[in-house]
Amino acid sequence: MKGVLPEAGPLRPLALATLLSRVGNGLLMTVSVLYFNRIIGLSIAQVGLGLTIAGLFGLLSAVPLGHLADRRGPRGLFVVLSLMVCALSLVYVFVHNFWQFLVVSIVLTMVDRGAGAVRAALIAAVTTGAGRVAARAYLRAVTNIGIMAGAGIGAFALHFDTGTAYRLMFVLDAVLSSIAAFVVLAIPRVAPQPHDDDGPVWIALRDRGYLAVAALNAGMSIHFAVLDVAIPLWVVDHTDAPRWTVALLLIINTIVVSLFQVRSSRGIADPMTAARATRTAGLLLLASMVLMAGATWGNAAIAIGLLAVGALVQVIAELLQSSGSFLLSFDLAPGHAQGQYQGVWNTSMSISSMLAPTVLALLPLGLGVPGWSILGVWFAVVGVLSVPVVRWAAARQAAGQLVGSR
Repeated sequence: MKGVLPEAGPLRPLALATLLSRVGNGLLMTVSVLYFNRIIGLSIAQVGLGLTIAGLFGLLSAVPLGHLADRRGPRGLFVVLSLMVCALSLVYVFVHNFWQFLVVSIVLTMVDRGAGAVRAALIAAVTTGAGRVAARAYLRAVTNIGIMAGAGIGAFALHFDTGTAYRLMFVLDAVLSSIAAFVVLAIPRVAPQPHDDDGPVWIALRDRGYLAVAALNAGMSIHFAVLDVAIPLWVVDHTDAPRWTVALLLIINTIVVSLFQVRSSRGIADPMTAARATRTAGLLLLASMVLMAGATWGNAAIAIGLLAVGALVQVIAELLQSSGSFLLSFDLAPGHAQGQYQGVWNTSMSISSMLAPTVLALLPLGLGVPGWSILGVWFAVVGVLSVPVVRWAAARQAAGQLVGSR
């Protein structure tokens, strides 16, 4: 088990809590849309509109709750927010119309996005240096395993396709996530960060270097939606590959991330190595997009091969970009305001997730092969720009620390 479990310390309970909560997430990812549509009776358009509006409101919570984690300590706040998410998820079983669904979705999303920022602040507080990147990488691998397991359990509800089966998944998610929240209490308490009352409160929103790096990372992170949004329609409508190829590509991605995310984080020890990893990721994504586009010109065997190789290249880029992102989000933020800065980082990722479906609909799905090429060039340009922008942000941070120490 030495090769599977992290070293004894705060990461172990955090990993267990992550596994339990992500199994619950996998359950809801599998059944929630069908529950809202088939059991409650909402249209797919209503579900999409409600989740989109909730996502917009979710952008408002990460920075304030991250700041509260700095002032009050992240561990206790994360436990409280996690329990609130459990309770709000259960409220879905009592929803009967669109407006109830919308209210619950808005409140749940705001609490959940804030909990994500607080969780990142907790990781920053219990790890140091390169250990933070390794911890985030390990937790990301655990996340993938948990979601896979949850999706497998959720398949039973899909098989029975009854309101009782779907509601049972919501209850199971609440139970697992509640246990996960209490497991976090095994982590030693983290003291609040001291605050200078004479300085500005929202320092993360004034840090142009950090904001620029977060914006580039958000632009690169559009690729996370390629397999979920673009590939299914591309495979079915534009290639001769069989439909099961979609599942094959998802399996490749999930297995590689689960096995190699931790290993890929080794050697990323400072902002510049993280920036160079991001640059490499951007160039690999360009190659991946070209391979995906090429699948439209071959027979079934060629299409499957190009798509599989493209997915493999993409997941290698994903490993590098994720590991670089982990370090940049922590190392470019001052220690006394990690929660607030993680809130900014999480907000930028939320914006990326909201924009990605539209970008993919307009480019690869709308323009075809030229769209894939444009998307690939975008990733390459963002990756190349990351090196000078990170260097500038790191220099700004170092200058600010020097001034603050005088």
